[in-house]
Amino acid sequence: MMKLHVYFDYTCPFCYLGIGQLTAAAKAFPEIEIVWHPFELLPRPMARPEHKPDPETGELWAPALVAEAAKVGLALRRPFSPAPYTDKAFQGMHFVAAHGGDVQAYNKRVFRAHFDRGRDIGDPDVLTDIASDVGVDAYAFNGLMKEGRYSDAQQKALRHAYFESGVEELPTYKLAGLRISGAVGQETMEKFLSDGLKNEQKSETAKAESGSE
Repeated sequence: MMKLHVYFDYTCPFCYLGIGQLTAAAKAFPEIEIVWHPFELLPRPMARPEHKPDPETGELWAPALVAEAAKVGLALRRPFSPAPYTDKAFQGMHFVAAHGGDVQAYNKRVFRAHFDRGRDIGDPDVLTDIASDVGVDAYAFNGLMKEGRYSDAQQKALRHAYFESGVEELPTYKLAGLRISGAVGQETMEKFLSDGLKNEQKSETAKAESGSE
């Protein structure tokens, strides 16, 4: 399996849209495995800003963004305010991964809880409701979230994202030496995935030829 590395945050609307586009595009590429990398935009103890409409239009989201989200079946409504910290949600992701749950399904539900349903994804009880839908033990999940058992795993992930990855924009995708950032659209995402596969195939061919000499 090829690995597609995705850097994201649950409160980033472009991640919500971009990963929706990725999910739609990736259906044609079953040989690609997604590796999820947390990148908190609001790490503690930064202040939690309120979500406020644009003073001129009265709209929270640009109409073009709402329209693009609708193309991949996503709703953009007023999220929970003030913006929640996402460290607990990411710790939940680590728990789901460690206990054999569906990480992609968990991420999808966390995004929808924030952007569609306006729930507080910083609340362990809200996260437990989400986790119970993706095949993990809700009681164990809730207890470990409240204890912060996966905080070290999250800090390790953040050190990679902030200091080692070179990522400066969300979402960012890395595949077979290629990189793309932002909510680029499904067609562009499909081309990116296709180009990544071609790069990987060329690399494997070159290694095989080198080994045969």
